[in-house]
Amino acid sequence: MRDYLNSGHMEVIRNPFPSDGHIYYLPHHGVYKLDSTTTKLRVVFNASSRGPDGLSINDTLLSGPKLQQDLLAILLRFRAEAIALTADVKQMFRQIWISPEQCNYQRIVWRFSESDPILDYLLKTVTFGFSASPFLAIYCLLQLAHQYREKYPLAFAALLEALYVDDVVTSVRTVEQARALRDQLLSLLRSAGFELRKWSSSHPAALEGLDPQLCSQSMLDFESSEDQSQKILGLRWHSRSDSFGFQVNALDRECTKRTILSEVARIFDPLGFLAPLTFTAKCLIQRLWTLKLDWDDEPPMDIRRSWSRFQTELGVLSSLRVPRAFNSCHVDRCELHGFCNASELGYGAVIYLRIVTRDGVGVRLLCAKSKVAPLRPLTIPRLELCAALLLSKLIAYVRRTLRGHLDIDDEYAWTDSEVARAWIRSAPQRWKTFVRNRVALIQDNVPVSAWGHVDTESNPADHCSRGLYPRDLVASSM
Repeated sequence: MRDYLNSGHMEVIRNPFPSDGHIYYLPHHGVYKLDSTTTKLRVVFNASSRGPDGLSINDTLLSGPKLQQDLLAILLRFRAEAIALTADVKQMFRQIWISPEQCNYQRIVWRFSESDPILDYLLKTVTFGFSASPFLAIYCLLQLAHQYREKYPLAFAALLEALYVDDVVTSVRTVEQARALRDQLLSLLRSAGFELRKWSSSHPAALEGLDPQLCSQSMLDFESSEDQSQKILGLRWHSRSDSFGFQVNALDRECTKRTILSEVARIFDPLGFLAPLTFTAKCLIQRLWTLKLDWDDEPPMDIRRSWSRFQTELGVLSSLRVPRAFNSCHVDRCELHGFCNASELGYGAVIYLRIVTRDGVGVRLLCAKSKVAPLRPLTIPRLELCAALLLSKLIAYVRRTLRGHLDIDDEYAWTDSEVARAWIRSAPQRWKTFVRNRVALIQDNVPVSAWGHVDTESNPADHCSRGLYPRDLVASSM
């Protein structure tokens, strides 16, 4: 709070009453975050706190449209090139002033010690906690990018495609391009009073000449023997080995529906690297739901046994590494291969990139998704068709996201279901509603000629539709 006052982002209200117009007092509290390298103690303003009338100020605000890119799209582009480059906008929301007449909606009360009187304060900048704040902050940065798009073309493109709230997460082909982008981003944001900090890269040369205070701790310790990690949009990234890692520490808690859901929610996997693992967890949750247990009831022995194994093996995920970059500087041919599969438990899809270079052939896992089967029973062929639809949507999404970043020569979609493949390769109007609608969507997303048959034993999507425990996933070659 002292920093708010010293920065001019907050000021004392000498005569809080009477006031012209409406006012609103924000509840607030501190949150201590041990793993933060910059701000250990954060002030949280609760604009969703409801008053006597049952409404909060967030209930009355227009939140604004979504301006930022999807998290999955940003992460896919982050993997597209050889040199990773990330940075964080320091106190992004607090660098943006709001209209003075609106500040009365951002009043708080505070005292710095028990002996001080309680005073009224006014917050003068965009405040985290209001539903409209992300829109306002991102709009300002995008407007800045558009205003100087001709002067800073590299920074303009990066802010449009690689900005997620206050994080810039991107990748480029060479160290020279990384330095040019870095300098443009710094100059562009400084022109409006923003500061980029916590810079990190898979190549330290990309950050040469940068003030060490602006670099992340992992870059300062880059030459150490330990491959340190940092959080990038919720994922654990090891900059030295340029790979994604995982660390899920099981909590010693009583097994109930509440604790199982809480534990599963801690597994953050937007790219689907752990799709077989999360599918196993989803199946457990679905079984819990069908039993209609209360939140703190103990589940049956078979579920407790499965959960105990799942929880005990979570620690082995720390040995799993997935390379970040899937592209290469000298690509002769690039193919997209998607696989789908279904079982009575559910269905899934996975996409690989096959790259031919002068040094040989490389295969990289791009992304994966899985879904549990609906409670209303479906035949296996229909579930296989649902899997094909999921794959077609994923292929279309990847194609759209990587356009301009990756030249894909061919696309292939593989299924081990001859029935589903026959449906896909025929005219949609031949079939009843369920099949007709899904076949039409599949054909819109992926050309019919791209669909081929793969043996079940060779289908990597089989794991996404049946599930794996952590130890089996780490041992899997898929």
